[in-house]
Amino acid sequence: LTQLHTGHIGLNAYLTCFGIVNTSHCPTCNEPETVNHFFFTCRRFGQQCDALRHALHAANHQQLSKRSLLGKSKNRTLLLDYVVATGRFPQYTPSPS
Repeated sequence: LTQLHTGHIGLNAYLTCFGIVNTSHCPTCNEPETVNHFFFTCRRFGQQCDALRHALHAANHQQLSKRSLLGKSKNRTLLLDYVVATGRFPQYTPSPS
């Protein structure tokens, strides 16, 4: 969660700073792959984002922003479910039991 909050996570916008990837852009959307892009605008994860929005709405959290997602402890489970559902960070996916 700290990495998502600071942006120091394996998204292309951050990885280009270290020469790990050649482009800062999302391979699907061709926009900078930032945390905000990952959470809110990436077409690749539209279905997962819709599920996150629905879960937040059901939990009476109307505002969908990086700050509200990362700043409220009661959103952590929903946020982690989203991260796992996208498969974008396989290193953070729980291994099967």
